[in-house]
Amino acid sequence: MVSFPTRHIAIAAILLGSIGPALAEFEIQESTIDPGETQLQYRGAWHTGLPSYQAVEDISLLPDTEEAPLRQSHDFEIQYSPTTYWLVALTQVLDEPIDDNGADLNAIEFETQFELITREGDGLGLSIQGGTEQPVFEARDENDPEIAFGPIVELSKSNYTLVLNPLFFRVIGDKNDQEGFGFEYGWQGRKELFGERLWLAVEMFGEIEDMSNAGPFNEQQHSIGPAFYYTFGKEDDDFVGDDDLYDVDRKSKEFTVSLGAQFGLTDATSDVAIKVFIGYEFD
Repeated sequence: MVSFPTRHIAIAAILLGSIGPALAEFEIQESTIDPGETQLQYRGAWHTGLPSYQAVEDISLLPDTEEAPLRQSHDFEIQYSPTTYWLVALTQVLDEPIDDNGADLNAIEFETQFELITREGDGLGLSIQGGTEQPVFEARDENDPEIAFGPIVELSKSNYTLVLNPLFFRVIGDKNDQEGFGFEYGWQGRKELFGERLWLAVEMFGEIEDMSNAGPFNEQQHSIGPAFYYTFGKEDDDFVGDDDLYDVDRKSKEFTVSLGAQFGLTDATSDVAIKVFIGYEFD
């Protein structure tokens, strides 16, 4: 299972995308997996204040190895956990660059996750994740496939939790100038309230497109900002009555919404990005 304020956070994709300025959605993945659960997810991101060197209307002026920055991105994902320790996910990636008037389907992502250490209450949780992104339709003429992998580390004490998502990625093909592996990260520090239904969080994301040619910090993408998550689930239905009387499994369904903002820390990052998550999970 990959859900929000129960045992998991449901921002569950792996790959941010291209070797150019990706400016895509912001994602955190938690380490714990629950068997037999399915989740449907939507993730969206909207950017304002694009970096000045990216804010060009004639995309043909960009170098061949640099992608057009995105105004927005929309991901639709389905996840399933066949066992206690294994999760798989399939994602459709829709992007709208600044030179387009609508979002287009640009990539299909396949991801998997294996849980190594299960966090029970306070303590440590550890998983590994990996996946591939395949460009589709017109995007195949401009983008190469990618692979990505990395650990998922989760530390919890009382109602405070820290989640770390470091990822290494590699573009496979000749449409880019990447010499080594790229690196991207996300981390989240949160406080859980009201029986874990409400999370108040601080999140940070960043990307180094090529670690062998990292360049100065100000030319990399780094952002930080607040977010909240709220889950409607079993706690909200307590007033209905006894589970046995109504023959309802209150653990089987959850609906989560999230709203957050990211503020750019470098010249290469958009000034502000608004991110939204909607997730529905069931047994």
